[in-house]
Amino acid sequence: MGSGIYIAAAGAIAQSDAMDATANNIANAGTSGFHAERVSFKEVLTKAKSPDQLSVQANTGKTLDSQNGALLQTNNPLDVAIEGDGLFSVQTAQGTRYTRAGNFQLDSQGALVTPDGYKVLGENGQPITMPPTATNIAVTSDGTINADNQPVGKLKLAQFGANQLKREGATLFSATGAPQTSGTPPTVRSGVLESSNVNIVHGVVDLVKVQRSYESLMRVIQNYHDIDDQTAKTLGGPR
Repeated sequence: MGSGIYIAAAGAIAQSDAMDATANNIANAGTSGFHAERVSFKEVLTKAKSPDQLSVQANTGKTLDSQNGALLQTNNPLDVAIEGDGLFSVQTAQGTRYTRAGNFQLDSQGALVTPDGYKVLGENGQPITMPPTATNIAVTSDGTINADNQPVGKLKLAQFGANQLKREGATLFSATGAPQTSGTPPTVRSGVLESSNVNIVHGVVDLVKVQRSYESLMRVIQNYHDIDDQTAKTLGGPR
């Protein structure tokens, strides 16, 4: 079997990964705070007879598109968005996780939570809870939350490099290493939500391109199989 089939197989695996990521991006085009994921691959020298033969190295990693999504006005004071680089911190059963989605709400105990029930953390590392009698809630640009003009907490914002984050679900991320301390502090906007940064038209075009590349590579692999089968029949026939 020629080495070409291995090159085609590596390319097909790479395109399959890209297809999964692109499809997931499109599926979350309407998810608040969702940031698209991009798959990148690099060419590597194959360990084959030819020293100059190139192949694609699959699974070289996924990177987040750091471009902010558009801000949509909701006029709900518990809807908040981050302008710039940063993430909200939330408490999960697996530990602290991070998100750009700021569609928060109050649970039955007055704690600020995500739609999935994860408690939103303050700068002190503790969940933020509103007084039971609070009627007027406001969030300032630095993330301070006021209830009836009295501060009750400040949103814990964190900044990480893209290579420090790993996606968990649609909008949650785990992080490796300590948060970055340099850079411009993010600004918090209240009464708005960050929409997904996925461009649905570009996403569909990309998906079609990836699907066509994948199908072409699969045809190449099938052709190699057909050639091998025909060769085996020819060489194995009567002499």
